[in-house]
Amino acid sequence: MFMMPGRVIRCAGAALGMFVAFAGCDRQTVVAAALPYEIVTQERPESHEAYMRVFRLAYDMCAHVRAIQNLPPPPPLVTLPADFVINRSTYLSSGRGYLIRHEDFGVDLNETDCKSSIGSVMTETVVRGGQVYAQRREADGHTDVEEPMPLSQASMDGAGFTEKRTVGGIAMRCAPVTARTDIALETCVGDEGTGVLLDGLRYPIILHARGIVPVMNVVVVTDPVSVQIGKPVPEERIALSRAK
Repeated sequence: MFMMPGRVIRCAGAALGMFVAFAGCDRQTVVAAALPYEIVTQERPESHEAYMRVFRLAYDMCAHVRAIQNLPPPPPLVTLPADFVINRSTYLSSGRGYLIRHEDFGVDLNETDCKSSIGSVMTETVVRGGQVYAQRREADGHTDVEEPMPLSQASMDGAGFTEKRTVGGIAMRCAPVTARTDIALETCVGDEGTGVLLDGLRYPIILHARGIVPVMNVVVVTDPVSVQIGKPVPEERIALSRAK
């Protein structure tokens, strides 16, 4: 699989966001809507070798084409740092507004000269007063700001997460074994006590998960980095980053 110049494979970074669907989707009664929180999670490949398999194949093919064309060999394929993550997500709630920030990381392989690097894309969403404000920063630094739109009424109440569990001292609710699939091996969301923690778009916040990305055949793991519930979050932090 070759990447067009400037493109980044991020399918693994987006995959676990769909796992909550396996717990059932319902209209929501907001239980923890006014609860402030600050949550950071990260998603990583369980095996760097497995994650790099598709990129190594593309790189080898690219290098072979250069050899056929009698071009100089390409620079080595980029090496993942030990702390490489596919995604880092931040969820903020002031009790009145919400911020959702997703930073996706992936390998960018240029199909012309076979040069590779680790790039990132960041999406941000602010929800306030029933309106959704969003923007996306591309790998080249360009930022697209979307027009505000009304908050959708579609939501999940988290009723499918029935197994209470404590992981690393953090209260979670997990999907039962019967809800697991060949792709979604394990999914746990934040437990507020009387309900499931929801983000600004009214979906449960995934704190821990294991799943398989079929197109890459790699296991990805989501874990919490920090979780603070009930601590006040200043309103000024509920804002989109300044567009460049």
